[in-house]
Amino acid sequence: MRRLLFLAFIAFTLCGCKEDSPSEILETGTKPSPHYITEYLVASKIDVEVNKDSGKLCLKVSGDEYTTWHKNNISEEALYFIELYNDKSYHGSVHPGMTPALAYPLDKITIYCDKDFDAEHPAGEPLDKIALLYFSSYYPFIEGGYKGIHPFNYDRISYIMRFDDVNADRSKLMCAHFLTSKISPSYVAEIEFLSQPAELGEYTFTLEMTTNGETFTTEFTHTFE
Repeated sequence: MRRLLFLAFIAFTLCGCKEDSPSEILETGTKPSPHYITEYLVASKIDVEVNKDSGKLCLKVSGDEYTTWHKNNISEEALYFIELYNDKSYHGSVHPGMTPALAYPLDKITIYCDKDFDAEHPAGEPLDKIALLYFSSYYPFIEGGYKGIHPFNYDRISYIMRFDDVNADRSKLMCAHFLTSKISPSYVAEIEFLSQPAELGEYTFTLEMTTNGETFTTEFTHTFE
């Protein structure tokens, strides 16, 4: 009789623990994690292109992705960023790929044109006072102790800044969108001009982005109509 009771107890215990097993958690698409940021993207290339969904100019970053949600297999790089941003006490559920961030803030971003934009901006003159950068950051949420979270990442804090106002203090943990692979392109910001050029038509721009002391450059064309 005692043996039967013991076996029944074991069966009950195993069944009771099943909901918390890793395999069950994976079926929901979420994982428990002490870290809120799921991936850190270290830039190695940038592009500017039109987002087909929104029609807006977007800054796209490609690079190496370091995940934080592999409990027993976190890389040294991921551990470094976890410590850097003190993202160690979230202890909630995360969805891999849903809260990725640019690993290093932007030290500087500048843009200029291959020909005269207007009377105040001749060819080669920075357009940083009339170019806007739209981006979101997870840093205030983490720095604030993970307070005020809402569904679908409403915990992001959104910013609109002129290029000449962007610096490392203001661009920590920029949200990176559409991470899909180990080396993946991701949108991190939208770009908009405060004014039209003196003459409509196609212009070629050069954009430079400096992050972690390294400067990346890309060239793109845009038509003003």
